[in-house]
Amino acid sequence: MYTKHLVIRNFRALEDIQFDLVPRANVIVGPNAVGKTTILQALRLVKSLLAARTQQEAQQTLISLGAASPHFPNRIATEALARDPSKPLEIRASIVFAPAEAGLLRDNREEIARNLAVAQLGLAFQNPANLIQFFASPQGKLVVDAALQQFDQFLQRLDEGQCTLGITLDPDSGQITPVDPLAGVAVAFIDAQQPPLASVFSYFPADRSLPVGEVPVQVGGADIAQQIESHNSQPQLKFTRLKTMLFNTIGFGEGQRESFREEFERIFNGILRGKEIGDFKINEIGLLSVYVRDKESGRVTEIDSLSSGEKNLILTFLLIAKTVSNEGMVLFDEPELHLNPSVCKEILAFLMSAYGDRKNIQFIICTHSPEILTSAFDADGCALFHLKTPSNISRVGPRALGEYEMALQKLGTSVGETLLYEGTVLVEGDDDVDFLRNGFDELTRKYNVKDRGGRREVEKTAKKLQELEAKGEKVSPIFIILDRDDEIANIASSPAVRILQWKRRCVENYLLDVDVVAEIFRDDAILKKPITDSGEVERLLQNLALQQLPEIAAREVYGGYGFLSPSLRSEDIEGKSQSEISGALYDRMQASWDSMPRRDRDSWIKEFDARLQTTIDALKLQWEPKWIEVCDGKRLLKDLQKLGVLKVSTPNLKRRIIQRMKETQSDSWRLAESQLRGLLGKA
Repeated sequence: MYTKHLVIRNFRALEDIQFDLVPRANVIVGPNAVGKTTILQALRLVKSLLAARTQQEAQQTLISLGAASPHFPNRIATEALARDPSKPLEIRASIVFAPAEAGLLRDNREEIARNLAVAQLGLAFQNPANLIQFFASPQGKLVVDAALQQFDQFLQRLDEGQCTLGITLDPDSGQITPVDPLAGVAVAFIDAQQPPLASVFSYFPADRSLPVGEVPVQVGGADIAQQIESHNSQPQLKFTRLKTMLFNTIGFGEGQRESFREEFERIFNGILRGKEIGDFKINEIGLLSVYVRDKESGRVTEIDSLSSGEKNLILTFLLIAKTVSNEGMVLFDEPELHLNPSVCKEILAFLMSAYGDRKNIQFIICTHSPEILTSAFDADGCALFHLKTPSNISRVGPRALGEYEMALQKLGTSVGETLLYEGTVLVEGDDDVDFLRNGFDELTRKYNVKDRGGRREVEKTAKKLQELEAKGEKVSPIFIILDRDDEIANIASSPAVRILQWKRRCVENYLLDVDVVAEIFRDDAILKKPITDSGEVERLLQNLALQQLPEIAAREVYGGYGFLSPSLRSEDIEGKSQSEISGALYDRMQASWDSMPRRDRDSWIKEFDARLQTTIDALKLQWEPKWIEVCDGKRLLKDLQKLGVLKVSTPNLKRRIIQRMKETQSDSWRLAESQLRGLLGKA
């Protein structure tokens, strides 16, 4: 069986989404905390409530979701399930049965009718022997006949398409109602036909607890119950009892041992190359060890000695191979857990070929891995979904390396990365990344903040993206933050490409928060000689700022002379003959010479110095009231370090300042935050 269509409304993190799934692999990506795991939880919940395999499955699932307590088993906390407790909750999964499964339902319609009758009478999970007399009675026969008629009608609907495994929760009464009760009965019957080790439905949570060391094993009813609970109602048991499962399967015959060996080899050959399985050993006190051999070195180690990532991979795939039945469904949260990116590139292809295609298993995978996302673009039989917001999910088709992809590459990002975050924030340098992460992490944590360095290429590429946007191409949100410097950006914001130019010269100018710096400079861990007077701190910083004026004034005065450069230009040589080039270059040198002053050195220096002083005086009057905004903040902090008064590095000082600004929510911090909120649409 597989899920063909899913509707989720008002469930936990999700507001209202619906989408079609494919039978083999479905990869769901999106920003943190947007609701990816909630999709898996929705499927897990409807299966537990409507198609429970054990008496405790529904209760255990509700407890794990925080919607029930073992102390009050008959009460459901609707606020733990509903996004808005005042509105109805709805989950609907359209289930398609495999031909063999549909045949199984038809062949066992009378047994299923008896199960349905028992469930309707509230006698589910009773000992069948206790019901023999009831079924033989006239009343029992009437109940079973009515149930059989209901199930036959269900089978007729099944011939027309899929069934709906779904629930609704009424906000006023707290009553949970199945959309089609018989769908749950059918799914539960198919699941119950599997041996205890296997299931048609298995949930692999992100909080996988890997087994460490040898573990005692047990056999019999207690172990069987735990095994069944581990499929869905208590999925965390999968890993903690992995060695128990190995013992109970390979300890009773060579055939099972070889089957496990083949599965280990499939995993090693397919994705963890260079290793092979060794011996399975059970010692005299019933403890199991599994040995792995490194092919290159010949070294043999116990499986516990492998890295967390390797163990996670081996044990997870082994569980899929041995506990998920053919035609089953696997809900897989964060398969990249503990894994190197190079291994992540191969996970999806291996899952699909080794288990999806071979066993007809449907995978529904939530991931933060760019490598898995990228491999999903081109994988046959795989659908990639972008959950952008709690009410917006869409399928992402394969995208060739066209204009959009190339433009994103120039910005240092990719189509894949734009799907993993709410947007990409591009800044001019590492210092800007640290400024945002340390000072505004709540605002930026769902965004991919990247240092692009170099303003010209960023502006040029941003304009290219805006051209694609104007043509109707879908462009994921790009947020570009530029320093003000001495130049206003020549690009304006568009709906998808948003531009922010700081009101101050650069991010370091926001760190020139005199009150915060004065507080920090009282600490003898920061300054060799702490300064206790805030006025003295302000004078120190202002003097360092004003020391930048001679350089700025010199550039302004010298530029005012209008001297021409003798440097070669493209128009001097392009499309010209040899003699024309020679003449053009001479004319350029002559023009440059003519623009130069016919003055002796001393008189020119005297004149320039006078102009320079006049300009410095004028700039000083302009700077004194707003030196914090207009000086070069980066240069000021470097000059402060050169004074030799600091006991910490410049990056450390910056970090201390921005963190303290955030703690006190100083004026400078609030000014920067308001600009960021405006850029990100969070105002």
